Amino acid sequence: MLNWNNVINFKIILLSIVLEAMPFVLLSVIVSAVLHNFVSDDFIRRIIPKSKLLSIIPAAFLGILFPVCDCGMVPIVRRLVMKGVPLHAAVTFMLAAPIINPVVAAATAFAFKTNINMVFFRLGTAFFVACFSGWLISIFFKGDELKSVTDAHHHGCGCGEQHNEDYPPARISFSDKLLRTVYDASNEFFEMGKYLIMGAIMGALAQILIPRALLLAVGQHSVLSVGVMMLFAFVISVCSAADAFIAASFVTSFSPGSLVAFMVFGPMIDLKNILMLSHSFRGRFVLCLVVVVSFSCAAVAYLINAL
Repeated sequence: MLNWNNVINFKIILLSIVLEAMPFVLLSVIVSAVLHNFVSDDFIRRIIPKSKLLSIIPAAFLGILFPVCDCGMVPIVRRLVMKGVPLHAAVTFMLAAPIINPVVAAATAFAFKTNINMVFFRLGTAFFVACFSGWLISIFFKGDELKSVTDAHHHGCGCGEQHNEDYPPARISFSDKLLRTVYDASNEFFEMGKYLIMGAIMGALAQILIPRALLLAVGQHSVLSVGVMMLFAFVISVCSAADAFIAASFVTSFSPGSLVAFMVFGPMIDLKNILMLSHSFRGRFVLCLVVVVSFSCAAVAYLINAL
């Protein structure tokens, strides 16, 4: 028999996830389009350090200057990789920026007013996982791992053929660049938006179908609690600016390490991000990234529980 309360709760949760994430996706595709139309490939390549270490560590701190939510990181990272940014640096930025930024740090401090150490645990864990994952990616993958360069942009010139040009052209008016920026952002918004909605649907279903009592039963187990909270973070797909408040609601029931795992793993790897990553990058890269982030995040969380 259909439970109408669950239906109502599903709609509320779904709308809250989508409405919370959509502004950040919109912001990210605008940034992505601006990068594409106003920043040249040569400039990007010049500012990226050649040294692997010197490109990974600064990338982990870019979120301080460029606070972007995890909901919209994939379009920006895809654009950066297409611009010539090394894959390992782009991955480090993608993993770290949604957590290591002033907005999330302030939200975490406010949510855990009685335990400020959680802020340092969260930021420190995010820094380690992002840099470690970026370093491993640099070892395992040498190419850009993009599925296809769909952004080559085919433009009609009246000759009846399509040309893959070096887009945008070197000489183009500012107004034309603005128009193309709007056009690119619109296309990418609808392209990424459908995957966001699909992930939000699955996340809302998970919140309805997984009993809260099941979560609480393993909350104080030093190992199981970490795995459960990471799985919980994966399926509910909550924005990194809000997940600290969800974690704080479990502070009396779950171990500190599991709460840190929830706040670190969720913004890095969740349902909606997996769908968008799978659309943009090859499957072997996405699988490797998920495995590396999962194990490194769990390992640090276990160490926190052991303290």
